[in-house]
Amino acid sequence: MRLSAYSLKTGIFTILVIILFSAMMLLDIVIIKIAERNMLGTEIQRGRVLLHTIEQGMPINNQPYGSIEPRYPPHRDLHQALYEIRQSSAVIINTYGRILFEAERRAEKRKTLLSLAKKTLQTRENALFISGTRWGILPVKRGDLYMASPLILHENKIVGAAAVKIPLKTMYETIKESQKILLFYILLNTFLLAIIGFYLIYRRIIRPIDRLVKSAEEFRGEEPFFLSSDRELNEFGRLSSALNIMLRRLEENKARLKANIDSLEKANLDLRQAQEEIIRSEKLASVGRLASGVAHEIGNPIGVVLGYLDLLQGNELDKEERRDIIDRIGKEIDRINKTIRNLLDFSRPPKGELKAVSVHRTIIDMLEMLKPQPMMADLDVVLDQQAAQDTVLADPDKLTQVFLNIAMNAVDAMEAYQRENGSHTKMLAIKTRLASETQSDKKGTVLKVHITFIDNGPGISSEDLHRVFDPFFTTKEPGKGTGLGLSVSLRIVEDIGGDIKVKSEQGKGTTITVILPLFFGH
Repeated sequence: MRLSAYSLKTGIFTILVIILFSAMMLLDIVIIKIAERNMLGTEIQRGRVLLHTIEQGMPINNQPYGSIEPRYPPHRDLHQALYEIRQSSAVIINTYGRILFEAERRAEKRKTLLSLAKKTLQTRENALFISGTRWGILPVKRGDLYMASPLILHENKIVGAAAVKIPLKTMYETIKESQKILLFYILLNTFLLAIIGFYLIYRRIIRPIDRLVKSAEEFRGEEPFFLSSDRELNEFGRLSSALNIMLRRLEENKARLKANIDSLEKANLDLRQAQEEIIRSEKLASVGRLASGVAHEIGNPIGVVLGYLDLLQGNELDKEERRDIIDRIGKEIDRINKTIRNLLDFSRPPKGELKAVSVHRTIIDMLEMLKPQPMMADLDVVLDQQAAQDTVLADPDKLTQVFLNIAMNAVDAMEAYQRENGSHTKMLAIKTRLASETQSDKKGTVLKVHITFIDNGPGISSEDLHRVFDPFFTTKEPGKGTGLGLSVSLRIVEDIGGDIKVKSEQGKGTTITVILPLFFGH
């Protein structure tokens, strides 16, 4: 059995020692006080015997005046008696306060004796006074017992008073020596009782706890777990039973958990297979949409080209008509080339050279590029550049393409809406502002510039709003668009750490916001 400084065994042993030692010391105090009281009673009895001896054998001169007797008269028997009682002393006075006998040389104690004798003479009652400090586990201070009584003749007449002093030094020294022996036995008994008590506690409490700890450390499951014998009906037996029940439940829960894990793994496998099937289906659907879009966008121009080629093979056309047909064929081929180029940009957009670009300058250049176009003739453009900083890290050509795609989509939508509503006024507002956004993977915030395009066109229905970035999705008339503009624009913006948000309500226009991180040149 090893004792660690922080173990339960050390704590119990320490508490036992403290409790036993405290109990022994309290018992020692009681014993000392009882012994002191008994010994003091013996001393008081001696004082009474001495006073009785003085009363019976001391001749009294009860004259107030006359010749003065010597201070220490030759009463040898009284002196001998006082000496034999631990060097006691006495004072005897008559009824007039005249000192008849005195056997105390020290002024303070002589004064105490004389004062006590006079008090007794006045009250005609016995008096007792104990000087010094007597309480303590180890008494070391000296004390004196003072007693006084009136001197009465056979006719019950008081003729004087006597006061005696008995030193208590010897009594206290006896108590002190006894106390040393008691302390030795207190320490011995405390140690022995602590060992015995600890052994009993260890056997009944700590050993079962050690078995519990060992069994818990070695428990691997499935084997039975017992802290104490089944025949024990105490708290440890109940604890053992409760732990067995708990462990059996844990095993049952473990089995159920394993079954659930197996079921989840199987479900996860089925889910992965279903996900692969969905991805495969989505790929096929994407390929179908891609093929349909490509077939539509390329098939029509090819059909037109083939028709024009048939016309060119004939001889009915003059030179001017042939030149016009050739021009038309060139436009259709350019249309096919543009569609293929947009498709390639969408599938793998080229990585242009990133530069510090001014968003405001790019917007102005884009508007200048669109200004000569006929579609811009009756368009009101509102430019509100509130962003104090507008520098971003991007490919200037790609960023211009993004703004151009968004602006042209807005103009096309408003133009179609104008044709339907007659006098509808086309208006495009372009605004910039700065906003702080919290990064999900970084601490703190990052400053970004928001470029918002707001038109008053027909808007987008809620069913089509989530599809605006899908490849080849377009609401334009056939031949007016490929449906790749916003898809390519989103890919370009995401490549430089930005995003595009769309908000629209049918009949109330569309708002598209391009969000780009600012570039500070480091």
